[in-house]
Amino acid sequence: MKKLLFILFGIILFAQPIFAQTKTITGTIISTTDNLPLPGVSVLIEGTSKSTVTDLDGNFSIAANENDNLIFSFIGFASKKIKVTQNTGLLNIQMKEELNTLSEVVVLGSTVRATRKELGNAVTSIKAEDLVKAQPGGLSTALQGKIAGAQVSQNSGDPAGGFSIKLRGTSSILGSSDPLYVIDGVVLNNATTNVTNLNVSTGNSNMQIGQNRSADINPNDIQSIEVLNGGAAAAIYGSRAANGVVLITTKKGVAGETKYTFSTSMTSNSIRKKVDVNRSNKQFASTSPALFPIQGNPASPTTVNVLGRDLETRTIDVQRYDYQDAIFTTGIGTDTYFSAQGGDEKTKYFASLGYLVNEGIVKNTDFKRAGAKIRLKHDFNDKLSATMGLNYVNSSSNEKPDGNVFWSPINAINITNNTYNISAKDANGNLLAVDPNRINPLSIIETFKIKQNTDRIISDLQLNYTPFKNFNADLIFGIDNYNQRGNVYIPRYPYAPVNPTYYNDGYVSEATNRVVQFNNDLNLRYLWNINSNWKATTFGGYNIQTYRDNFAAIEGRNLKPFVETINAFNTLIPGSPSASQSKYNLWGYYLQETIGFKEKLYVTIAGRQDASTIFSKDNRSQFYPKASVSYVLSDEPFMQNIDNVLSTARLRGSWGKSGSLTAIKPYARFTNYSTGTLLGNTTFTIEGFKQGNLDLKPERSATYEIGGDFGFIKDRLNLSFSYYNADIEDLLLPVQLAASQGATNTIQNIGQMNNKGFEFNLKYALIQKEKVNLDVFVNYSSNRNKVTGLPQQRFKLDSNLAGAPVFVERDRPIGIFYGTYFARNSDGSLLLTPTGYPQTEKGDVNTGTPQRDASGQPTGTILNKEIGNPNPDYIISFGANFNYKKFGLSVLFDGVQGVDVFDADYRTRQGVGSGTIVAQELNGELPRGYIWSVYNVEEFRVVDGSYLKLREISLNYSFGKLNSFFDDLTVTASGRNLISWDNFTSFDPETNSGGQSSVAKYNFGTVPIPSSYSVALKFQF
Repeated sequence: MKKLLFILFGIILFAQPIFAQTKTITGTIISTTDNLPLPGVSVLIEGTSKSTVTDLDGNFSIAANENDNLIFSFIGFASKKIKVTQNTGLLNIQMKEELNTLSEVVVLGSTVRATRKELGNAVTSIKAEDLVKAQPGGLSTALQGKIAGAQVSQNSGDPAGGFSIKLRGTSSILGSSDPLYVIDGVVLNNATTNVTNLNVSTGNSNMQIGQNRSADINPNDIQSIEVLNGGAAAAIYGSRAANGVVLITTKKGVAGETKYTFSTSMTSNSIRKKVDVNRSNKQFASTSPALFPIQGNPASPTTVNVLGRDLETRTIDVQRYDYQDAIFTTGIGTDTYFSAQGGDEKTKYFASLGYLVNEGIVKNTDFKRAGAKIRLKHDFNDKLSATMGLNYVNSSSNEKPDGNVFWSPINAINITNNTYNISAKDANGNLLAVDPNRINPLSIIETFKIKQNTDRIISDLQLNYTPFKNFNADLIFGIDNYNQRGNVYIPRYPYAPVNPTYYNDGYVSEATNRVVQFNNDLNLRYLWNINSNWKATTFGGYNIQTYRDNFAAIEGRNLKPFVETINAFNTLIPGSPSASQSKYNLWGYYLQETIGFKEKLYVTIAGRQDASTIFSKDNRSQFYPKASVSYVLSDEPFMQNIDNVLSTARLRGSWGKSGSLTAIKPYARFTNYSTGTLLGNTTFTIEGFKQGNLDLKPERSATYEIGGDFGFIKDRLNLSFSYYNADIEDLLLPVQLAASQGATNTIQNIGQMNNKGFEFNLKYALIQKEKVNLDVFVNYSSNRNKVTGLPQQRFKLDSNLAGAPVFVERDRPIGIFYGTYFARNSDGSLLLTPTGYPQTEKGDVNTGTPQRDASGQPTGTILNKEIGNPNPDYIISFGANFNYKKFGLSVLFDGVQGVDVFDADYRTRQGVGSGTIVAQELNGELPRGYIWSVYNVEEFRVVDGSYLKLREISLNYSFGKLNSFFDDLTVTASGRNLISWDNFTSFDPETNSGGQSSVAKYNFGTVPIPSSYSVALKFQF
């Protein structure tokens, strides 16, 4: 009996269909809206993984058997199903634009697909043309304002600066809140590894400055992007999915004549807003100009005592300068791209070359990226096909220090009184000194040499096997391998004195970082049409991921003359050289079952078992379940009477668990030791006085989501909403220990946090005519974060050079600012000293209650309280797309509201004398000493960081077919970050000197985001 079953199974698995007749189906697909061809439409044989996409002219060709069903799907259009018959040969298909297409096929992971109506959770889909309308330089830039519920922030305006993406709020304190990136089945490493600012400590707030590796992805190569949130991706990605998943599908080859695309653009980058500076022709007399307006002097008849400091009131005449003109410039960028796609019924190919050059708005900064990509697919037969992808990228940058150090270009002009001609030089051509102990800003611009270079290969091999109808197996091998190298050279300054901590005797460093990440995925799918009403779809598979990195760095100072390489130093920096390695493995398997009833009710249950070597054997294995339901209400008979008004209605809900592995390094659970000598003998001490903890577990998140999708007026008006609630537990946090335990700190799973929020999406096709189309859209989301569990009421995450008091407090949002604040009257106005100055609040430190003396003045100990919240009240984006004949116009606005930023730069400008409040004090509009009275009150530095930006605007004209050679020429003029409506006290409220940190949000010398204007030409032939 067993032998018979084996033979039958072999026949089913390997036999070619005997009675089916294979034939080649060709055709053209156009849009019913404008009768133009649709490139990139997916053509799939139902029940298999065999598919193709239409070319630039909307043409396709695919081999199919009689009785096969062809599924045509494209983002934003209603899907179509056509059955192959004996007479089927040439198909001319019209697809209708449908803004809320429940039958649209979306990507859920690697090679896992499902229709939107089967899902119990919201998935955001972005198609290629929406990514590149305004000539973005990178992937993260292209995503800004296009994902509901996502806060996509450009943390620096440096062309090599980083981005961060938060889907539904902060999900970790020590770890990253960025989502997982997967491109064509390859799990990408998007880490930020600092190789050019080695002297900046990350601290407990996980400050991450510099490039993150999404900068290597060319948006021109992308076909579509799907964004999944939280528990929605639990079954497929488990312990990596707590922050959501960004699934990227790149362009593929198509059968038919080879089609070519060539595009080139030129971009101009300029500073969007200059900061107002003191232009008064006076300054207060002083023997020491450093920190001039608040510098104390000996008491005399011309001084005034303000809060214990004697300040000079006499003034002298000076000339003032605007240093911004000396460090900022107009940067020019170019982006050139060429691709070819084509093939035959057996083999299809796509290849591209790209070269990007982008100059920064700070002089002598730039970013360059060169890439070559090829993607091949070969069908061996009707059952087996193979796909191979290879993407090589080389990026390089010329940088300047970007915040968090006093010798960055922005900080150099912020800490220098603007009474010096910084362009002046001595007889030998050397720049002159400025404020005592400061660096001339032009020394940084002209003599600092900071370079970074990255070589990266992203490659995949996929085997797709369909042994019989409705069953397919996909095996994926993916590798992400890159080498990063950073070199820094700071020469000796030709003037004195300079603060020794600014490397007055010169500095060199070299750091390398090599990362190899490999993933092997197997995805199995079986579709069982039980009867005309019921169907079941089963997914199963496993994932294996390995990660290896090697980091090495060396730093030195006291440089030899004429040498600019790493061997220039005479003195090693303490703690240098340094090196580290990280290794971990991750593996798991999953099973998912979706039951569908009459294509209107879908129930999904899934589970995934994961394990990671980051944790000990007892804690590394975790189970992540998921359940969801989707109900297409509009398919019910009782809804047919109102279908002219409510044409589509779907209710959905999901629940799932997922995990996070980013909070600790692979060896953080161990106690590490350092060696030393005592009386000639070798000794061992605990490194960093940090005790290991073998009981550490992964951070976990449990999320439920409910929502609905509705289409009105025949789906011209579409509304989607989602409410979610995520409970995050086992947060890894630093804990202080008693010294008697042999260490002073450790890490434990002791934190809990909650994110809950609402997402709202509205899109309305306002005009739908043959030659005129106009649609408008709004995305709105509001997230509320709360720390629900801590071992103590609050603790400070770390100390940073900006002085930002970043805290974690129980029952409050993550990363609040907790510090000193102004004394106020009962009506909220400032309580002034008897001489008329603002002052710090005082009172009972045990209760936090302000106290007053007999005269009504503050008394007691200086108090602290929450003075700011960096988490936005809501995120919004809105815009419009207009098409008239061959013209197209797109506009996108986005912004955040209710954000507080700790602006250290604003305070510093007042202290050194270049701020606008200084001018008021000099002109008598404010009393002498006002700046000193507010200078040390931390509340003074917390400002409104809300903004609304004109993020993108694009105008294009398509000439169409020019001649027998050129199929199309499109000319595009666009702009990015053109206007910002905000009340920010420095350059840009969006930038963050904490970089890609999950929690730190402050401004300390970071390059502002430029306004960019581009002109592009795109040829298709």
